[in-house]
Formats: sequence, C-alpha cells, structure tokens
Amino acid sequence: MPPQNDLHSGVQFHKLPINMKTQLTILNLVALTIALFIFEPLASAHERDTFKVGEKYYLLIVGSLNEPFIVDSISGVDLRVSRVPAPGGHGASDATGNGTPVTGLERTLKVELAAGDKTETLPLDPSDKTPGAYAANFIPTVQTTYSYRVFGTIDNNSVDLTFTCVTGEVSESAEDNSPVKISDSITRLRKIGAFGCPASKKTMGFPEPSLSSYELNQSVQSLLAGQEAAVKKAATVQILSIAGIVCGLLGLAVAGIALKRK
Repeated sequence: MPPQNDLHSGVQFHKLPINMKTQLTILNLVALTIALFIFEPLASAHERDTFKVGEKYYLLIVGSLNEPFIVDSISGVDLRVSRVPAPGGHGASDATGNGTPVTGLERTLKVELAAGDKTETLPLDPSDKTPGAYAANFIPTVQTTYSYRVFGTIDNNSVDLTFTCVTGEVSESAEDNSPVKISDSITRLRKIGAFGCPASKKTMGFPEPSLSSYELNQSVQSLLAGQEAAVKKAATVQILSIAGIVCGLLGLAVAGIALKRK
C-alpha cells in the first residue's frame, strides 16, 4: 500500500489493515495495564522493611493513603504484608513487593496512630482488590510527625512495630541493611525508603492559601480570648469610673454637711 502524506506535518505513514490495528490496540492496552501494575507500588512514598518473624520472613510496606499526604485531606495507614524467601548471601530479601500476600491479618493486627501526645487505635480493614493489603483511614488535622504502631500477632508471633514519617524530602532508595533486633522473635533485616509527613494545607492551597481547620480554630480561639480580655478591661474601666463618680458624690455630700455645720 503506497504511503500517504499527513497534510499537517508532512510525515509519511502507512495505513494498517483493520485486523492489525485491532491487534496493536490490544497489545497497547495490555502493555499499559502491565505498566500500571508494575509502577503502582512506586507511585507513592512508602517504607519497605524485611523482618524475620519467628522462622519466617516477611516484607512490610508501610505508608500513607491518598498521597500527597495533606492536612485536612482524607488519608490513612497503608499496610501491605507478604511472605518472602529467606535472605540471600548478603542478608537481603526481596523488597519489590513480590512474595506471597498474607491475608487475614485484620483479625490479629491493629494500628495505633501517634502525633505529639495524642494516640488513637484503629482496626485494619483488608482490601477487596489487593490480597495482603490493609488500610486504616483517618484525616490528619495538624502538620506534625506521625507514627504508625502496628501491633498484634503474625503467624502466632507477637509483633510491635513502629513506623514514623519523615519531614522534608523523602528518599525511596535509601537502604539500611544492618540487622536490628526488635524482640526475641523479631529481627529487622533490611529497611528501604521512607514515607513523608503531612504537608501544610496552606502551602498546597490555590489560588489562595488555605488555612487548616486547626489553624482556623486557633485563630477563632485567639479572637475570642482577645474579645474576652477587652470585655474584662472595659468592665474594669466601667467599675473604676463608677467608683470615681461615687467617691465624687460622697465628697460633695461631706462638703455640704460641713458647710451646714458652719
């Protein structure tokens, strides 16, 4: 089939037969689907830790839902657990997410949120679409450091693991291969990456800065406190004024009595 010219670009191209077009479309869709599955775990910043729990090895991927993680936006704890092979010669395990998903942990694990001196324990809900994935939704209301404490049991072994967000730029490639003994039955063999703390709602606002509900509440409280102080000051001034008037009247009364006695 002779080439035809694109009138807009001057580029020559060949028309494809209908069946070949269909095949290429299908192949493109398949490739796109595969790419989405391959790159989905890398779409957001998560911490990937490999643990030896008892005599088995697990990969825990921890981060926050619905990134970017922003104050006053729905988010939550994103936890994925898979069983992985024993470490190789350098003590490294598979940290790509490959492995056997561990299901049923919603019955044995919970997560405790911590920010400042506030804590709250939430259940972990299993994903309907991704085996081995769990979530605990919440809305961050203050821009601060958050910790996710995962505790309970895995394979009848007690676990108590804390994962903390990092401020500033997050590195997803930083590795720590130093073994860290968590308890008698748990050892962390490898840590890769991290997850970030919530960003300020004000800096993310467009076209104007947007105050968070906490900042608005603080502003309202400040205004109320100022108003209360002003009311108290006005009341004090009024009392002093009345006292001054009363003293003045008493003075006049005393002067009048004195004049009568003369």
